[in-house]
Amino acid sequence: MASPVKIKVTVDEVVKPTNALVSYRFLPQGRVPRFQAGQFLHLALDDYHPDSQWPESRVFSIASSPSERTTELSVSISVKGRFTERIFNTLEKGSTCWLKLPYGEFLFPPDRPLVLIAGGVGITPYLSLLKQMLEEKSTQPVSLFYGIRSDAHDLFGDLLGRCASELPNFDKTIYCEDGSVPGNTGILDIGAIHAAAREGSLFYLSGPPAMIAAFKSRLRDLGVASEHIRIDDWE
Repeated sequence: MASPVKIKVTVDEVVKPTNALVSYRFLPQGRVPRFQAGQFLHLALDDYHPDSQWPESRVFSIASSPSERTTELSVSISVKGRFTERIFNTLEKGSTCWLKLPYGEFLFPPDRPLVLIAGGVGITPYLSLLKQMLEEKSTQPVSLFYGIRSDAHDLFGDLLGRCASELPNFDKTIYCEDGSVPGNTGILDIGAIHAAAREGSLFYLSGPPAMIAAFKSRLRDLGVASEHIRIDDWE
């Protein structure tokens, strides 16, 4: 696995669908190390000098495909504290910041059926995987279950639509709390998700800590071995 590298980046695109959610696309100003789908990075707003300590930062999952690393790096951020509020209010197109990557072991074996469960921006690490699967024309069995609050949070419909049409063994189920997006109305149903899973599946959980804890406990109660449950606690 690649050793973490610190790189300066420029903000190329900003999308703010709500006052609590923002997506950024960064253009790297230096060499970006190889990373794997599911890994994360540190983001620092203050300037960094090699002879000083790394500034205050927060971690965010990488949404870009590993093959995109030389041209762009993308993240989606839920605004829930002082630092993420500062990111939301100060980073705009043309701004610069520092990233340190890669980190993390929330990885996806290519030889097992995968059940990807995402609450909100917990979908971010899966985006990297899905983009890679499209590039590789993957036939790996993957089921995505994605919970959002409203259509304002449905940022990745085009990508998920491509996956549904181009990946033969991919399927998706959307749970939308207010019913404004086609799919299931309400919150993610872990019992129904388990019942629909292919035999031998690995279960991936990404989203708010309370969701992860509850879903992990329920999966264990349903007989899923702990080694078949993978967690990405991003908050």
